[in-house]
Amino acid sequence: MLLRFLLYAFLFYFLYRLIFHFIIPVFLATRKMRKQFRQARETMEQQQAGFRQQEPAPSHSGKKSDGLGEYIDFEEVK
Repeated sequence: MLLRFLLYAFLFYFLYRLIFHFIIPVFLATRKMRKQFRQARETMEQQQAGFRQQEPAPSHSGKKSDGLGEYIDFEEVK
């Protein structure tokens, strides 16, 4: 009888420690990290949207541009 009571008391204490010192803190830390990642992603998206609005539209001033840039002839120096 006493042994059974001690066994139940030990199991109750072990479950209490497991739940309140491991499972709940891990759950709370995971939730906090997800919230921080979500906020960081939203901040980054807002910044990218702001940069997109600030970029000037490419102007076409009559020059033909093929996007390759200028060609500079290479000469070997001895």
